[in-house]
Amino acid sequence: MASRQPYRNLLICSLGNPGLKYAKSRHSLGHILLDFLIADHHRQLERVHSPSLDGDLTEGISSLNTDLLSQRIAMFKPCTYMNVSGMAIANAWKWSQKKYGQSSLLVILHDELGLPVGKLKMKVGGSSKGHNGLKSIATYIAPDQFTKFGIGIGRPDSRSPEVVADYVLRNVPPSDMTVIMDQVYPQLWQMLANLEKGT
Repeated sequence: MASRQPYRNLLICSLGNPGLKYAKSRHSLGHILLDFLIADHHRQLERVHSPSLDGDLTEGISSLNTDLLSQRIAMFKPCTYMNVSGMAIANAWKWSQKKYGQSSLLVILHDELGLPVGKLKMKVGGSSKGHNGLKSIATYIAPDQFTKFGIGIGRPDSRSPEVVADYVLRNVPPSDMTVIMDQVYPQLWQMLANLEKGT
């Protein structure tokens, strides 16, 4: 009897900052796109209640692949500030491995400074390139153990730390958000679907 194709359960986590002040900022773009993923899965997902999880975890049937009618998926948004989000994501990852086993895959959605708006980059391992959220995760989970999806936010002309900090904490301009939803979001969905199918 042929063995079943190794479909993988995904735990998709986002990086960003909590609170209304930062909800629409460039630095919370990971959270923003995770919210869209959750909305598009809303009939299949239910919130997981656990005192050990410092964030919002939803879990249920995946909608990424229409031919995988029983595939499971989980999505996690830490409630912590980005710079200290590593422990919360590590705890969610432990939950995922306990439930789904070692075949599950950890995915991180994050903003990427310097990558043009409308671009999406997938990478396993490598440097955090100064991204404090990725640095925090790498404190608890080896970088080659999770897949990063960098969502382009461009870069200000000045490299001054103060200017860069102001840039990433400003809201995503409506014109940029239109490009992201038209170009990045469909590509993200397809790439996640490919990961789920092991391709």
